[in-house]
Amino acid sequence: MSTKASTSTICSIVLLTAIAMVVVAISRAESQTVQTKQVMQQKLAQSQQLLGAVVTSNWTALTQRTQALESLTRQPGWQVLQTMEYRDYTAAFEKAMQALAAAAQQRDQRTAATAYNQLVNSCVECHRYVARSRIAADTPPSLRSTVFR
Repeated sequence: MSTKASTSTICSIVLLTAIAMVVVAISRAESQTVQTKQVMQQKLAQSQQLLGAVVTSNWTALTQRTQALESLTRQPGWQVLQTMEYRDYTAAFEKAMQALAAAAQQRDQRTAATAYNQLVNSCVECHRYVARSRIAADTPPSLRSTVFR
């Protein structure tokens, strides 16, 4: 095989490998299933309504929204990852919802506000974790220490 043919073959292999890596990266970035997307949209909508219930001391709505959010954690779309960290974030979310439910029963706005902040924080931290996990899956091991500081 000539040098030119060898170079052409190597370039073709490199190009195909690069294309495959891009396809894998895109599929991972879009790996959120339709079920997960629906659950997360519902979670966002319920959380926004939950804030309104906390601010206005609408205890009935607070109870309803807390129950609706709690039921979302049992949906198949919620179980995106099967890692210990993801289970920990789900547990923090559930603990905040339990605190919200207790605050609604006690009609305690201050406790409800604190629990709502904990709920939001659990969402933010979980989303950061999932984003870092996706990036890490697409980052060569040699670069991971510089990307995740």
